Amino acid sequence: MIFHCHIENGKLSIDTPEKWKRYLLGFDEGTKLVIDIDKQKNVRSLSQNKYYWLYLSVIADETGHTEEELHELFKRKFLPPTHKTVLGTGFKLPASTTDLSKHDFSEYLERICAMTGVPIPDPALAGYESNHQQYLTTKPVTYPSETLQEPSF
Repeated sequence: MIFHCHIENGKLSIDTPEKWKRYLLGFDEGTKLVIDIDKQKNVRSLSQNKYYWLYLSVIADETGHTEEELHELFKRKFLPPTHKTVLGTGFKLPASTTDLSKHDFSEYLERICAMTGVPIPDPALAGYESNHQQYLTTKPVTYPSETLQEPSF
């Protein structure tokens, strides 16, 4: 179970204390627990995810590939794989865009744009930008001079 919290006057403060208390009541007295504390990441939002799939549909219209095909290609090309071991067998899984920070997600979109030559839609015109969110960085994007080619694996 995940509970969000913050530090307040040097002490841990649970953001949903009633939910925390109800959760703890589900354990027998004396039950040993492990609490894993990690700093909260500023991960991409659901709105950014919808914007990403909109962008993939634009690229799909330009290239004739499906959004799912493009998504898999871009993940495998631009994100490092996750290494797992199950039952003593090691293998690689493609990374997930879900775990990207907002900044890393913006860079990911810029890499896709540079590879495909398909401009990133304006977030405000696409209806995906709020007053407090930046989807794109201010770095200039360089576009490739050649057309999209099939990947070689």
